[in-house]
Amino acid sequence: MITEENFIDFKCPHCGELVSFPQASAGFAQACPNCTQSLIVPEDGSEVGWQIPLPITTARLVIRRLEGRDWKDLLELVSDEDPSRYVHTLPLDEEGILHWLEADAHVKITTPDQMLHLGIEVQKGGKLIGYMRLQFTDPQRLQVHFSLFLDRKFQRQGFAQEAVVALLTFCFEGLKLHRAAASCDNKNTAACRLLEKAGLKREGEFVKDTWSDGEWLNTVWYALLEEDFAKSESPVT
Repeated sequence: MITEENFIDFKCPHCGELVSFPQASAGFAQACPNCTQSLIVPEDGSEVGWQIPLPITTARLVIRRLEGRDWKDLLELVSDEDPSRYVHTLPLDEEGILHWLEADAHVKITTPDQMLHLGIEVQKGGKLIGYMRLQFTDPQRLQVHFSLFLDRKFQRQGFAQEAVVALLTFCFEGLKLHRAAASCDNKNTAACRLLEKAGLKREGEFVKDTWSDGEWLNTVWYALLEEDFAKSESPVT
């Protein structure tokens, strides 16, 4: 309920304790002051807050938090003979991946200055075929930069676009973010096409700003605003 002081009082969906947030927080992710778990402040007068809308199910995929059981699939992912040069990758050995997964389990959507990783799982068979990462870029936590890494064996099958559209829906409808951005090497034409097909607009190109494999590369920046996403006709498939 909304009190006279323009605060919304409700119970945390995790610990059940009463919490209170300013009315301006309605619909946004916040950390419970009691249990520190992330929640969505309800907009509809609910007595209980909303949980972060994860996992996300699409026609063929499940987008979810990574789990300890994913280490074998992640090890296979990064052990590819030619891992992608264009994106962030995980540690390259079993021990590094296990430590990384243990640390990642403690990261919440409201954890300051931390990246949130989401696994891309194929519904049929339950195999993890990639992951995405989100990093908030402003103190208000309304703008996010994201990247994607997909197993080469599952590329060119529409999985990447399906995952990106699901992620954008999560960002704009689930978290009420203002802006989502992504970047890639200008030589990575597949990534450029992916972002453009998902509805992101090319905003600019930084010339020779990244040193990789003995050469300077250009970085192309893409972004999508909440109001443009709301006008789009790109439902999660």
